[in-house]
Amino acid sequence: MKKILKVLSIIALLCTNTIMVYALPTTYERETLENYGVKKDWKITESNKQNVLNTPAVDASEKLYDFSDVLTDEDEQTIKERINEFIEKTKMDMVIVLDKIPYPDKVKNSCYNEDTADQYEDEINETYGSDFYDYNDFGMKFENNSGVLLLRNTEKDPCWDAMYYDMYTFGNTQLYFNQYRYDDILDGIFNNLKSENYVAGFIDFIDRTERYILSGKPNDMNNYYVDEFGYLQQYPPVYTIPWAGSAAVAGIITLIVMIILIKRNKMVMKATQATEYLNKGSVNISNRKDVFIHSHTSSYTVSSDSGGGGGGGGHSSHSGSSGGGHSSGGGRHG
Repeated sequence: MKKILKVLSIIALLCTNTIMVYALPTTYERETLENYGVKKDWKITESNKQNVLNTPAVDASEKLYDFSDVLTDEDEQTIKERINEFIEKTKMDMVIVLDKIPYPDKVKNSCYNEDTADQYEDEINETYGSDFYDYNDFGMKFENNSGVLLLRNTEKDPCWDAMYYDMYTFGNTQLYFNQYRYDDILDGIFNNLKSENYVAGFIDFIDRTERYILSGKPNDMNNYYVDEFGYLQQYPPVYTIPWAGSAAVAGIITLIVMIILIKRNKMVMKATQATEYLNKGSVNISNRKDVFIHSHTSSYTVSSDSGGGGGGGGHSSHSGSSGGGHSSGGGRHG
């Protein structure tokens, strides 16, 4: 009997340890929370209330949310420590979410049309990712709720038979990422995420994102800012005086004035030959000869190199169900 009890105790202990190793994130019932747990300045209306209720209410200090239950406690600890380092260095928030997000029939029915299928799939995942960030307390310690969220949907999509992932930037974080940087990050972590080597993939994601933020804004984002609602906006064009054109106009006006003044001076007769300026009785010219002294030619080369960064144009934020803006890198399947 004692042996049986001992075996049962060991089994119970193993089960307890297993549960601890693969513990799910803590969530709260939104219906019991004040304003459904939304502390940001988003207005909850009939059009977005269901989005709020469908979004897990979480402790924003955890930063990593493995609803798919694929990471061990050790994995989570390693990733969370690196996320906290990122936040300390960049002064921006970071969130990583893994969840099994189902695809509705409209995605399955659109598989014959690749563009439409991608569009539906992007909308479903982007709505989840932006709602998760907006309706929880992420970014609230930073200006314009700045931060970045990486979403990994562990549900295989019906059209590609692969899992989806994308990154979403919020607040001022948007200013540090153009399409080149998004592509470099998302393509760079593809192999690790595809092979479900999540620790290496997520650490690589954090490293790349941090490196770009610390390197400063790309040139084509220098003419942008983020408004109070989280949308990218362009600064109005700065008027500069066209100095070359102004100088040309001034020169023409000066020339016209000089011609007018010369024509008005009737007292001076124009001389047509140099001898008219001489005292004819004092100079005797006995011989005339033309002598070629030298010639000089100046040349210059116009460089076609423009140098510097390219101008902006085309950058914009997407609207979440909250009414706030965010940007994304474009989803990947892998």
